[in-house]
Amino acid sequence: MSVTRSGLVRGPAQVTWNGITMFSKEDIAPRHSPSWDPVLTSMYGEVDKVKKDLVIKIPLRLWGAWESISVLFPTAVLNPVVGAAVFPASDLPLVITARNGDQVSYANAQLTKLADLRLGVDADVFAADVEFTAILKNSANPEDDGAYYTTLTGATFTESAFAKTNFKRVRFTGAWGTKAGFTAIIPQDGFRLGWNLSLKPVTVDGLGTVDFTHNGLIASCKCIPIQPTMVQVEAQAKLGGNGTGNGTAHGTLMGGNVADLTLTGTGVTVVLKNAAIEESGYVWSNEKLRHGEISFSTTRGFTTGVPNAVATVA
Repeated sequence: MSVTRSGLVRGPAQVTWNGITMFSKEDIAPRHSPSWDPVLTSMYGEVDKVKKDLVIKIPLRLWGAWESISVLFPTAVLNPVVGAAVFPASDLPLVITARNGDQVSYANAQLTKLADLRLGVDADVFAADVEFTAILKNSANPEDDGAYYTTLTGATFTESAFAKTNFKRVRFTGAWGTKAGFTAIIPQDGFRLGWNLSLKPVTVDGLGTVDFTHNGLIASCKCIPIQPTMVQVEAQAKLGGNGTGNGTAHGTLMGGNVADLTLTGTGVTVVLKNAAIEESGYVWSNEKLRHGEISFSTTRGFTTGVPNAVATVA
């Protein structure tokens, strides 16, 4: 059997969602993987499978994209209302369009995983994938045409949104409130930020997943700080913020010694609210610095009983 080269379709694409255009550093590869339940019998074991749900994950390793930071780090996620719906009343499509006109449009997609950030000169800002999730569109049944996505060939590809000025690699410094030794943190290897966004699916029999519910957000930051001394690290690693050594009674709240961790670079500011030292340590080596990696984690702050934002990104 011969192969016709015109059938070897390939090529990159751009992604549009919520008014922004995104370019990827790596391949764009969503997978359409339904959930299947086995059909079991006592005599023959599994004889078939029955389709139960379809939740489509669309990961993107972004290139640039800092011009769209308010969309990629929305207030509704950074200051989550626990119990609130993730998917709004109106569907928001995500569209992948290749230069040759191949296009897939996901009818109902939302941001469900924030991109980890690497703040420093030696690596790209977006250090991990941002992830979108596409589910059943509003007021549809799974068997309806276009219930999840549609495909198109010959779509119009507009090559006008790319700008190298959206690329960011800048030097960062940090300040953990007014904590002694931590007011001008210089990281040996940049700041590495992670986001633990907790979402819970809402399912309906016969329809599958129809929404997600916010269940909270924890932000973290890791770095090897150059400024603080061992004494200053130990004074703050203790959850009460005093004394030396990490001896604190089990049952002590991490929130007993917190401050905002502000990370600043040219044109970029990230603030982790009410952050505490979660982990610290030391290294004895001919080459590595004495301070090991310090991990910060956010705690939820409240003002007169009202929850505050977990972080800001701007």
